[in-house]
Amino acid sequence: MRLALSLSLLLALSMAGTVTTSAQEKLSAIQILERMDTKINGNEDQDMDVTLTVIDTDGSEKSYDFNIKQKGNDKRLIRFNSGELKNMSILTMNQDQVYIYLPGYKKVRRVASHNMSQSFVGSDFTNADMATASFLEVYDPVLEKEDEAFWYLRLTPKPGKDTGYASLLTKVGKKDFLQWQSDFFDEKGTHVKRFAASQPKLFPGTTAEWHSHIELSDPRTGHKTTMKVNALKLNQGLKKSMFTTRYLQWAK
Repeated sequence: MRLALSLSLLLALSMAGTVTTSAQEKLSAIQILERMDTKINGNEDQDMDVTLTVIDTDGSEKSYDFNIKQKGNDKRLIRFNSGELKNMSILTMNQDQVYIYLPGYKKVRRVASHNMSQSFVGSDFTNADMATASFLEVYDPVLEKEDEAFWYLRLTPKPGKDTGYASLLTKVGKKDFLQWQSDFFDEKGTHVKRFAASQPKLFPGTTAEWHSHIELSDPRTGHKTTMKVNALKLNQGLKKSMFTTRYLQWAK
């Protein structure tokens, strides 16, 4: 079954804050990536409602509504609320430990490592994309270039980390440490995906803006997937017991 929101959402729904760096402060590539990670995972927990739309090369569309709950920088629970995927749930304990609940079988199954590069529900995201919360835990960064507004980090997977990509070129804002764009390349150097974030929004109850629109596209085919954040809550005191295989199967 095909399963891919990076929800790196969750290939990465980043928070736009007010953090800036002075002209005198020279940051290393690791420090830049660390601050970008903090934007994504700097809260105790997150709870968001998302609409994922898959847009085929012929222009046809298919949408799914789901909820994403995240605890810290690794545990993530995705539960579908619409269509033929309603009540299907996915639990990420870390990038290498992912479980899926299929309501038709009423069983929890672990996603095999060789299936992590497969598509997430027919989208341009992969299961590995959706399981990746912290970039710093998965990638080694090198500062490739910079201009007045952005740093451009070349990210390569750490030894033993199979992400399905040979490298990423990620565009990080100097004023906000936001991940604005990432280009994905395979081992042959072919440009296989582009991640683009836009439409920063201040959600009720939050103190900083988040990107509310994500687009992941395949430059080779024109196939693309969008993710729209409809609602967001932070620091709700989500219990650790929610992020277990038992909860994955029995929670309503």
